[in-house]
Amino acid sequence: MGRGDFELGKELGKGAQGCVYRARNKLDGSVVAIKAVELSRMSRKMREEAAHEVRVLSRLRHEHVIRYLSSFQEGMTLYIVTEIAEGGTMYEMIKRQTRMLQEKQVWKYVIQTALGLLHIHSQRILHRDVKTMNIFLTKTGDVKLGDLGVAKILDNTMDMAMTMVGTPYYLSPELCEGRAYNEKSDVWSLGCVLYELCTFKHPFEAANHGALVLKIVRGRYLPIPSSYSQVMTRIVDDCLQKDVRSRPTTEELLRSPLLAPFVSITCLKGNWPI
Repeated sequence: MGRGDFELGKELGKGAQGCVYRARNKLDGSVVAIKAVELSRMSRKMREEAAHEVRVLSRLRHEHVIRYLSSFQEGMTLYIVTEIAEGGTMYEMIKRQTRMLQEKQVWKYVIQTALGLLHIHSQRILHRDVKTMNIFLTKTGDVKLGDLGVAKILDNTMDMAMTMVGTPYYLSPELCEGRAYNEKSDVWSLGCVLYELCTFKHPFEAANHGALVLKIVRGRYLPIPSSYSQVMTRIVDDCLQKDVRSRPTTEELLRSPLLAPFVSITCLKGNWPI
């Protein structure tokens, strides 16, 4: 399979590693997303990161994670072919809203994101950049977690990573302080996403990076609107626990009795990776 087998359409997005296009597979007519990574403009480290993304994606098979289809290189361009989420990003969905999201809609988004994240963690992978711009929606409004360009594969389940990556608004306190971190940093980011779904704002905002880091480390934020349930408030607080020891893992979060009414038994059994 090569570049000539696809008809590139409109640009869907652009990131540090390359552009993503809507494309049609000429062989079977299917519509896919293709990420074109220009290796010639990259340092050796960035080329390794691009190859790393391919390895990470190929290991993941879950209904709430963007599905990897294939990859190939032509000249100095690496092409990564994945399924396409026609509904755009969660970030774009939030920007279109003129009124608060219904609680049942928020639960659907956050639980599906958590299920995708649980699968990623079960493969001993940290996402490290969970944010609304990296959560995609299908035409039917289901979640597909994507963009694993900065994911970290752990050699041991208990490994702690040390590199500071991610988007500033979603960084955990341990990342801000340069401490070791694990999958619970992704749970913190998930808490930031949940907060954003409830308020259309980030829990921590500031005029500059230094002030933002200080706010995150202090761990104080305004409560979500009182129109949402106490359970919703509690889950936000659990995910945004400043002390990483008190913060749940993805599995602990999904197994919480508080979430039992919102997580269907069928869905949970069908997606449980362990």
